[in-house]
Amino acid sequence: MTRSVVGKLWITIIAIVAVLFLLLSTIVFKYFDNHYYTQQSNSLSALGEEISLIIEKNPNREKAIEIIDDILRAYETNMVIIKKDATGKYPQIEKLFSPEDIKLILENQKNVVRISDVSYKYYLTFDKVDDFLAIAYPLSENGKDIGVIILYQSLERLYEVTNNLKKILLLFVGIASVITTFFSFFLSYKITAPIRQMKKAAVQMARGNFKHKISIRTTDEIGELADSFNKMASQLAETVQALSDEKEKLTNILKSMADGVITVNRRGDIIVTNPPADKLLLWEKELPDSIKEMLETVIKQEVNVKKDINLHGRILSVVMAPLFSDKVVNGAVMLLRDVTYERKLNKLRQDFLANVSHELRTPISMIQGYSEAIIDDMVLSPEETKELTHIIYEESLRMGRLVNDLLDLARMESGMYQIQYSKTDIKLLIDKMIRKFSSLAQEHKIELISDYDPKLPEVYVDGDRIEQVLTNLVDNAIRHTKNGGKITIRAKLKSSDNFLLEVSDTGEGIPEQDIPYVFERFYKADKARTRGNSGTGLGLSIVKNIVNSHGGTISVDSKIGQGTTFSIIIPTNI
Repeated sequence: MTRSVVGKLWITIIAIVAVLFLLLSTIVFKYFDNHYYTQQSNSLSALGEEISLIIEKNPNREKAIEIIDDILRAYETNMVIIKKDATGKYPQIEKLFSPEDIKLILENQKNVVRISDVSYKYYLTFDKVDDFLAIAYPLSENGKDIGVIILYQSLERLYEVTNNLKKILLLFVGIASVITTFFSFFLSYKITAPIRQMKKAAVQMARGNFKHKISIRTTDEIGELADSFNKMASQLAETVQALSDEKEKLTNILKSMADGVITVNRRGDIIVTNPPADKLLLWEKELPDSIKEMLETVIKQEVNVKKDINLHGRILSVVMAPLFSDKVVNGAVMLLRDVTYERKLNKLRQDFLANVSHELRTPISMIQGYSEAIIDDMVLSPEETKELTHIIYEESLRMGRLVNDLLDLARMESGMYQIQYSKTDIKLLIDKMIRKFSSLAQEHKIELISDYDPKLPEVYVDGDRIEQVLTNLVDNAIRHTKNGGKITIRAKLKSSDNFLLEVSDTGEGIPEQDIPYVFERFYKADKARTRGNSGTGLGLSIVKNIVNSHGGTISVDSKIGQGTTFSIIIPTNI
């Protein structure tokens, strides 16, 4: 209760009222006492003067005493007359009045007022009273001072009146305190009601509810404060909504980005990431050491840093920029991009250019050299001229094959080449391959065998491209098979949905470590294992592209000294 505004305000009002009541009571009591003393003193002084005159002017003492007695009873006053002794002193009043007072009474004809603070019951001429108000007045006869008239009244009545007044005041104070308590509590509660409403509204705002309004209809400062509070709540709601919209936009932008975005503080703690960044970091909660080194450079030098790093077997391009707050770097934002494919593509492009340049340089050099020999008449006989001309012809064919293979491969990889499906008899295609390479095989004493199921149905494929596949594989097999070897072309249904094509030879085989690379462009076996001129290095790459275009797969099985088998599985599309 005492910690609330209502309690504090209530206690403050009660304390102020209590202090005011205490001061008022003190002032009233003091005023009443002074007023009573002054009034009674004046009354006794006048009475003393009157009694003195009665005694001086009335020679009949008994008559005078009767008159004085009636007056004293009327005023509820007691009187003592003291005469001088033989020495001219007043021993009975010296203990009541000081010598200075007695001198004022006798010489200057003045009355003196005294209020007792002790009992005077020991004086024979005094009644037994505890506290009294007394005056002394000179008594004269024929112009001579013969004594002193002392009038006194008991203060018991004053105390009785004072006590009654105290009781009335206390009763008043009690009733007023009760009324003030209820009134002050009601007033405090009423005054602080708007404050409590604003407190509830502030609590609702702290919980994110900015629609809660304060319903105060007063026109005073509290009403103005309530209106300002409601306006503030509306503005905060609009601001928070705007921030929420901006945050949602930023979140959507970050989610839709293909690149990873990460925000970190100075310590390297991750603050914000988007899904691509989580994927690139494999959902790790800490930055890799290579990125931490970049962060240190960014914080110390306050510059942008760009660097390629290797992370989890991939190449990431990282661009990092500092984040400033009050001109101090508090963190950094980084952009991560997986450039593995780009770097690999770039390397393949460089390798491609290098390989093409190499493949073209050799025949061009031979053509140029032999042509110069013929032009410069360095050839002595027609037979030599014919031989050099034949070599020039062979190298031009080789260059033609290379260009054609490059064009075919480029069309396949760019998607410009379309597969032309038609009903094709694989058996006839294999027979065609046997006839096509029979002369070359006989020349090198290689046995060329066809092995297919006579009941093999026709399939829907691009016949021309399947013929190109078989041509490249058989040509490869002849060039890698020694004299007396054997090459077999097989075909059969593997299932109702697929058929199998195989080209196997008994050649030298392919080293195991080279098998994963045989379908890459410009891959060539060891020339020591190759018969005559080597190929362009593009044949198997073209084969794989054609098979993939048909939705099929190709695999190779090879052992050194035993031979190689290329297996192709293609959908029948029947």
